[in-house]
Amino acid sequence: MILDCSSYESAKKSLVRIFGVKEEKLATTLNSLSPYGGDQPPEECIYNSICEAFGDPSGNISVIWFHGTRVEDETLFHERGVLPKSSAREFIEPRLKELAEGLESSGDNPFSLSLSGKQGPHDEGPFAFLIKDVAIQAPGANHSYVEIPEIVEDIAGTLLGENYSHLVERYQEVATPYIVSFLADQKGYEVAHALWFLKLVEDGESEIDAGSTANTFFNSEGETIIPEKIQCVEPIEIV
Repeated sequence: MILDCSSYESAKKSLVRIFGVKEEKLATTLNSLSPYGGDQPPEECIYNSICEAFGDPSGNISVIWFHGTRVEDETLFHERGVLPKSSAREFIEPRLKELAEGLESSGDNPFSLSLSGKQGPHDEGPFAFLIKDVAIQAPGANHSYVEIPEIVEDIAGTLLGENYSHLVERYQEVATPYIVSFLADQKGYEVAHALWFLKLVEDGESEIDAGSTANTFFNSEGETIIPEKIQCVEPIEIV
């Protein structure tokens, strides 16, 4: 079975299959819950209540994750997959050095503190969002990776210091925003967050507000997402 939070409707249909229950029954049960103010986080409270009502999910569950990015050549995803930080840097840094030609470096790198926290022998990413709309719209404190990948800002700051935005703008002009969706085996927390997302929408919140609250993240921890796991490479429009 597959958990797909592309939208409220896809999440609902996924959860109906996962728990083997009718849509109306799932909605009625979610509406009856008051998961806030107790000892458990709301997503755990909701999940435990749903499992008590309908039983634990049976069978293997795969999850569709949504990776926001901005690239010049989307065909590389089908050739190399979605890369972790160190591998992605090998492609992005030389290209940014080309785009930086003629631009003047000035002042300190505004991302130096952030970069110092990322140093070390460990690799990280690729990262992704459970709720597709959050990957696209980046509400609240979420970084908009479709607007500009964080690694591009980091490298631009290293190359140009306070003038990094000029290089960022050049990159934005030549690169297109995409959402790359891929499959991964569940790690155990995703269904709970999807149920919370459903509960919030059932309670009257907009999909984007509900998604921002209930979203959770995926970190491949330095492992490439191979091309065979990729479901779709979708160009998007940023409004």
